Amino acid sequence: MNYDKTAADILERIGGAKNVDGLTHCATRLRFNLKDEGKADKEALKNVDGVLGVASGGGQFQVIIGNEVGRVHKALTQLGSFASASDGESSEKKGKVATVLDTISGIFTPILPAMIGCAMIKAVLLILKSLHLVEAGSQFDTIMTFIGDSAYYFLPMLLAWSAAIKFKTNVGLSLAVAGVLLHPNFAALMAKGEPISFLALPVTPATYSSSVIPIILAVWIMSYVERFAEKYSPSVVKSILKPLIILIVMAPLTLIVLGPLGAIVGNYLASAVTFVNTHAGWLLSGIIGGAFPFLILTGMHYSLAPVVLTAYATTKTDSIIGPGMIVHNIAQGAAALAIAVKTRNKSFRQIASSTGVTALLGITEPALFGVNLRLKKPLIAVVIGGVVGGVYMGLFGVVRSALGIAGLATLPAFITENPFNLMHAAIACVISFVVTFVLTLILGFEDVPTENPSKPVKQEVPTTVESETLPGGLIRSPLQGSVQALSSIKDEAFASGAMGKGIAVRPSSGTLASPVNGIVTAVFPTRHAIGIHSSDGAELLIHIGMNTVKLKGEHFDVHVQEGDPVRAGDLLIEFDAEAIAEKGYDLTTPIIVTNSDRFVDVLNTDKPEVAIGDSLIKII
Repeated sequence: MNYDKTAADILERIGGAKNVDGLTHCATRLRFNLKDEGKADKEALKNVDGVLGVASGGGQFQVIIGNEVGRVHKALTQLGSFASASDGESSEKKGKVATVLDTISGIFTPILPAMIGCAMIKAVLLILKSLHLVEAGSQFDTIMTFIGDSAYYFLPMLLAWSAAIKFKTNVGLSLAVAGVLLHPNFAALMAKGEPISFLALPVTPATYSSSVIPIILAVWIMSYVERFAEKYSPSVVKSILKPLIILIVMAPLTLIVLGPLGAIVGNYLASAVTFVNTHAGWLLSGIIGGAFPFLILTGMHYSLAPVVLTAYATTKTDSIIGPGMIVHNIAQGAAALAIAVKTRNKSFRQIASSTGVTALLGITEPALFGVNLRLKKPLIAVVIGGVVGGVYMGLFGVVRSALGIAGLATLPAFITENPFNLMHAAIACVISFVVTFVLTLILGFEDVPTENPSKPVKQEVPTTVESETLPGGLIRSPLQGSVQALSSIKDEAFASGAMGKGIAVRPSSGTLASPVNGIVTAVFPTRHAIGIHSSDGAELLIHIGMNTVKLKGEHFDVHVQEGDPVRAGDLLIEFDAEAIAEKGYDLTTPIIVTNSDRFVDVLNTDKPEVAIGDSLIKII
């Protein structure tokens, strides 16, 4: 995948940078807050190389990328200065439900890595203890336990940080309010069991470690208090008066009203969960197992986080989401692997295989959006497999003792004091896999054609394009100008060699010619860069100038398009060098062999000046 091109294509198809209020990403998807979702072309987005699917839900416009989402996100941030999606408020009015879902997603998404990391620590410790490699109660056990509990015990601190960003209020003061709830002296005061009052008002006894709702309420209210303090504090003393007002209002308010209110709501929530588990646990797990694809499609799966964390804080186990989620994830993987077995499209088989394995490990979006939803019928098998596996989980009361991603890699999270809990979890996973795999084969699907019109397949260099006129491995200069070492240019991504080995030319004219025989693989929408796959197997990126993407195609005239075969010397792009230079842009042009790691070496010319067609790079 060409990350820069994918990012540029995505940005163009969502309505441009001016349509973006905020951008963030999770494990597999870009999450946009758009000013106007009507400007986003969903069908065109689905055809962008590297995009597995598009979803809109929870107040966010989501572009599913898969495991490479971090790199595409980085490329997008280089195209525009986007605030975090957690920061932005879309100018388009949303419904109340969408606003709540967007808020919950924005608060919980940033803290997921900490929660997953701690959950995995606990899973590893459970394995070591079950194998009798660690003695229960030992110092190692004690230390590993509090490391694994840290993100959950101090969850109000993490939520204070992410909620402060979401509600656009001061992060430091939000953390200070969370510190009030978790202070050991306050906990000791509560532990005495004596009536407590502050300012002649009663303080309701409650435990706030691992709590969710109290701190979110507190930070939300604090955002309004801060606006009041900002408006009415005199400028001369604002730096000291504003934080004083906020804390002197929020600390008592949180202890006396918001904290207890949140705790009461949390207790009722936990009681409701306990009641459902007691009377219809099998049904709940089955519903979650079958409904999870649609929760992911709408982004609503994040809205379940408060429920799970509240129940976990009360019982130290999760009987709601974890059991249903893992059988769903296994079902997604099973459907994708069944498709890999049956499809005749070699390229699609690779996609189905890799996304299927990823889903079995707990990351399902690539399989869901890139394979199963695309073919529709396999999604029916996923739902049925999830329901059957979930019902089995519920019938045997399966719970998980550590939160995080649910997949085969985290199956040890189902080790509990019940020696059969893990066994039943594993059986449920097997049931879900077998049911889904078999049903996918029985239901069938409309296979993806070998040449898939909805997703461009990487074209091979035509056999008619030979390198008879070029010595093997030779890359000629596409420009006339002075030669510069790649390390000397003013762009770290190129200068560091992170994108591949190569060389740079500072052009003295505005003509860019093909340096090789091959095929054009990418023409950027902004026309300042082009990708070519040579007949020698080299993948080239030619980027005219530094930051010229900001010109948005002005002063560039492209003479080829993606898929065109070219020969060395063919005209690719004409550009107005003088006009671009007058606007302050550096025209130094990197010529990069992006797959240089596949060759023994990439040797650059030692000439200080080159003309179009001169020997520039030799690949060995």
